[in-house]
Amino acid sequence: MKSFSSRPAGYTIGELSAIVGMSPRNIRAHQTRGLLPPPVRHGRSAYYGPVHLRRLERITTLQEQGFNLASIAAMLGTATADPGTARTSAALAEIARVQPPVFCALERHGLLGRDDSGAAAIARPPVAQAVAELAGAGIPPVDVLRFLGQLMDRMAPVADAVVGAAAERLTVADSPSGGASPDLGSSLADFLVSAFRTAVENAVELTFPGRGPGKRRSR
Repeated sequence: MKSFSSRPAGYTIGELSAIVGMSPRNIRAHQTRGLLPPPVRHGRSAYYGPVHLRRLERITTLQEQGFNLASIAAMLGTATADPGTARTSAALAEIARVQPPVFCALERHGLLGRDDSGAAAIARPPVAQAVAELAGAGIPPVDVLRFLGQLMDRMAPVADAVVGAAAERLTVADSPSGGASPDLGSSLADFLVSAFRTAVENAVELTFPGRGPGKRRSR
């Protein structure tokens, strides 16, 4: 990675772009999304400092690890806060302190990441939202997270078996350009998740009559 001698005013966007290996357009896009703080302005010029440099390096690292921008926003603490988020964060800290195996299970299954302060955060926004909503419905987040770790341990082998069965039984047609479509994995995941979601919704409706997914209160 290139480096520049620091100066009091910081870096221009061109200099920052060269340091992190990211185009000025993408830097501005991250700023628009709220992932990057605005630059300091001196007259008509904008300058970026060490905070911006560290944040962009963090974003780049997380993207290389496969996280999308929505997940990165949650991990960096820049996503819009939902009711129950603070309780979820406190529950994660408690789980890490008193039940390390559960915490390790959540981390092993890719559900956890780290924010800028190094604190644990749920890396999947839909999961974070669901935990927060259950907290709002009166279920302690610690209980939800404990069950989530146990559930993931049980579900991982099932998911492997289901994906293996799908790969064995579903014929993949070649795309016009030759070979399987590059969207196959994503499409298969959406298909299997939708099927599993339907099965779970049916079971919830039977277990909690009149209080299933279709009976949510309007907000």
